This record gives sequence, structure tokens and C-alpha cells, in this order.
Amino acid sequence: MGTTRTEFAAESCNRPAAGAVPGNVERAPPELAPLEERLPAELPRLLAYLRRLAGGTRPPLDAEDLVQDVMQRALHYRHAYDPSRPLFPWLRQMAFRTFVSRLAEARRAPICGADEAREPREASREGRGVELREQVEQLLSTLSPTEAEVLRRFHLRAQPVAEIATSMGLPEGTVKSHLHRARRQLAARGDGGAR
Repeated sequence: MGTTRTEFAAESCNRPAAGAVPGNVERAPPELAPLEERLPAELPRLLAYLRRLAGGTRPPLDAEDLVQDVMQRALHYRHAYDPSRPLFPWLRQMAFRTFVSRLAEARRAPICGADEAREPREASREGRGVELREQVEQLLSTLSPTEAEVLRRFHLRAQPVAEIATSMGLPEGTVKSHLHRARRQLAARGDGGAR
């Protein structure tokens, strides 16, 4: 039987870098090892996480394909990773964003042979989209203007905390506090509305 995609990802992470000198080289502690050396150990957790996310999606997504995408992104953006910080939270955030974008792509894909039925469905989607945007704006209006703006920039525009802090003239810790408070307030309102 052949190599699975996950095993292939693990093998490709274990390959020596171009120009690496083999031999007895003193290694850094595992938590400070280069990203390429730490990725294979995180593959099982990452695969389990993506299987949970992708398990009930319609249309179904392949968790192993998602792991491949995350590994490619991790290696591409390795310069953005801080080796003094835990690796899995960084990978989990990347995995979640990959999952969301792949799911959105899959849902946008046209269904063959459904051209006649597509127009009423699109009009219905547009109506739901407008209604959803209105609901989101209504919820955001219950927050302070700063918290609402921070939440919009982080979740709707996918801006990183550092960029939000710079553009709004706030410390990063304050931006994180605003995000935490806004999420907590929205969650409390959501729980109260469901009862």
C-alpha cells in the first residue's frame, strides 16, 4: 500500500534543509527546534482537529487534504512563527482559517445541471445574506464603538492584532482585551436569546 498524504507531509517535514551538514550537530531543546523539526510531532493532533471540524460539513471536506494545505502554509509562513511559543495553537488557527476558506469555496462551487434552480436559490441566499448582515450589525451596535470596530477588523477583515493596534493607535494588549470582552458580551447575548 502507498504512503498516505499525512505520512508524506511528515516525511517532507523531516527532510534536511538544502545545504544542511549531516553529523553530530548539537540540537536545540524541542521547544526551540526549527519549525520543520517540530511539525511531524503535531500532525496527529492537527489531523484529529481537522477531522472534528470537517466531520459534519456539507459538502464533505477531506481532513487529510486540509492537513496538506496547512503544512504547506506553515512552511510558507514559517518566518511568522515565534519558536518560543507553543506550535499547536499557531497551527490550529491556520487550520481553522484553511477549513473556513475551503468550506466557503466548496459551497460556492456551482452544482452541475442545476442552472434552472440556481436563480431562485441565489435570490434567497442574497436575502438571507442581507438579513444576516443586518443581524450582525445589530449585535455589533450593542457593543462599544471601539469593541465593535476591533471585532469587525479581526473577524470580518481578518486583520492581525498587531495591524489593528497600529491602525487604531492602541496597544496590542488593549486590542486583545477588547476582542475578549466583545466576544464574551456577544456570547452572553446569544445564550440569553436561545433560552
